[in-house]
Amino acid sequence: MLSNAAAGMEEPVDALLVNSPPPIRLEDAERVARVCYPGYVQCVALSGERDMNFRISREDGASLTLKFINGAESLDETRMQIAVLKHLEACRSGLGAVRAPHHQPADAAAPGDDPDIAPGCDDGAATRDWLSFRVPEIGGPVRLRAYGFLAGRAGTAMSAGPGAWHAVGRAAGQLDAQLAGFEHPAAHRLFLWDVCQVARVRPMLGAVECPEERARIAAYLDVFELDVMPALASLPRQIIHNDLSPSNILVDEAGTGLAGILDFGDMVHAPRIAEIAIAASYQMTVPGDPLAVLAAVVAGYESVLPLTPQERRHVLDLVLARLVQRIAIPSWRALRFPGNGAYILRSRAAATALFNELYDEWSRGAR
Repeated sequence: MLSNAAAGMEEPVDALLVNSPPPIRLEDAERVARVCYPGYVQCVALSGERDMNFRISREDGASLTLKFINGAESLDETRMQIAVLKHLEACRSGLGAVRAPHHQPADAAAPGDDPDIAPGCDDGAATRDWLSFRVPEIGGPVRLRAYGFLAGRAGTAMSAGPGAWHAVGRAAGQLDAQLAGFEHPAAHRLFLWDVCQVARVRPMLGAVECPEERARIAAYLDVFELDVMPALASLPRQIIHNDLSPSNILVDEAGTGLAGILDFGDMVHAPRIAEIAIAASYQMTVPGDPLAVLAAVVAGYESVLPLTPQERRHVLDLVLARLVQRIAIPSWRALRFPGNGAYILRSRAAATALFNELYDEWSRGAR
């Protein structure tokens, strides 16, 4: 049951937050791999919150990620994620390029005689950049695509120290430098995880149990709408990754450098400082001085892309915006998916503690 405070919330919500992953079985993925990606024979299920993901491998060890896409993702969003991987692959020869998965189209002869698999239809023409797989359980097709599987240590293995934080910022700067020439209409969508749209979480605050926390978040949103949003409009903007969390980065064996960046599904057109703020917000939960962590991440970013004084002034504002999202959105989702509540709320406590600590600094004029 929803709490009384949350029960009346009928706010417009991004469908990806409430739509379950498609009901794809291991044998379905094996079938698609066999027909559309010849030579990839081994198949293992991977974790995923929105989509159903599988790792398919050849005998020589080469692997792909096979992604069966959530039905709430628009075709334009799928096109954007394919397009950005192609864009980054074209940039990969340049110095300082970050490592990202390569896009893998289906075999030119696929799907052959399989009646449940069809090439994608893009602008009236068949394409093998993505495929359509008919799933009887839902009475319709599921879109799917494949991209290179990057090996590496999970981002949670990143060491906590100035060198590692500088490396995170530097990688964010390198990625934004590569994305500066990339444009796509889907990045301008209405998206709840866009920090510039953080005020959209107001109707979700009823799901935050602590009255004091709700009041602090509401006070922050008042200032954000009145003061921060107008200032953000004049800052340099571009398409950004928008989710450089530990789950979306790979680190080197030493745990001090980035070995790859994953999952471009949250990309938005936003102030470029949002990239710094989001990446830093996940590193700043370590014990110690969170503003020192932020300073190291900013310095790493500026080693690639210098910031203006106006941009620096608003980085902390956007750190707080992402923390508000990490508190309010999971709280709201956990009420609707109680069976998965532990997973959904896995980082809310850390985000709440950091928000409370930074809010005091921010309120005293640290901005």
